[in-house]
Amino acid sequence: MEFRQIIYFLEISESGTFQKAASRLGLTQPALSKQIYLLEKELGVSVLERGGRSVRLTHEGERFYQYSIRMKELWEEIQDAFSKENELKGNYSISAGGTVSAWILPQILKEILKKRPGLSLSVREGDAGETKDAVLKGEVDLGILTGPISEPSLNVLEFLSDQIFPVASKDHPLFLKKKIRIEDLKKQSFVLFHPGSALRKVVEKRIKSFSKEFGPKIAMELRSVESVIKSLEAGLGIGFLSEYSISPKLKKIKFEDWNTERKFYLCYRKKSGPGLALLAEEILRSAKEWGSAKGPSSL
Repeated sequence: MEFRQIIYFLEISESGTFQKAASRLGLTQPALSKQIYLLEKELGVSVLERGGRSVRLTHEGERFYQYSIRMKELWEEIQDAFSKENELKGNYSISAGGTVSAWILPQILKEILKKRPGLSLSVREGDAGETKDAVLKGEVDLGILTGPISEPSLNVLEFLSDQIFPVASKDHPLFLKKKIRIEDLKKQSFVLFHPGSALRKVVEKRIKSFSKEFGPKIAMELRSVESVIKSLEAGLGIGFLSEYSISPKLKKIKFEDWNTERKFYLCYRKKSGPGLALLAEEILRSAKEWGSAKGPSSL
């Protein structure tokens, strides 16, 4: 059974003749008759009684008419619901870490809000643990977390990739060396994010892969990306930053085999409404466009 056959049946019932129904539907009368024949064959009963120029419903046709009306109303309800969702209106909240909140989301959300005048978005900054808790508790609608993520109650979608680099101020003495090795870093002071930071955990894991005995000399532990950047610009040590947040006053420290990547994921509760899924898709689409504009290394 095809839904169009139900629509054809309803039109014939309301028009009273195959000829009028065919004209309204933009079909030839033989084509319409064939579709009703196929419908009746599948149902195993006759739903229309042909007589002269007009038709009327059989007993089974009366029953089928009631079902058909309900199916048509349900289809119209579905269309109406998805039409409203596509408008993507309402208020939504997002939680993300400092790098994403400061250097990635503003540009992406700016473009989305241009296209969606009925949409309102708020962003709050939080580390990985705070963001995950906020999403799970329903305090925010959507979170952006560093993977991998294993949480059965969340929908998880890959957002973007991020390269992490060791950096220092451009006039740091380390850059006087022709070749920088991991051993050279052991003698330096470090400006790091606080222990709960996802970036800090990624960096520590990578450092241990080079040397298990390497315990960095920590000069500062800071919460905000801006604080880390300002401290590094002032020459207070070596730090690790996302490629997105390296300022012009800082320089990457390049040494062999350093390749540290992390992936960000959009997360939201599985029992959330369809509007949130649509917002997630919109953010992913805008992120892809933004990454393409910045170049192949961005995403």
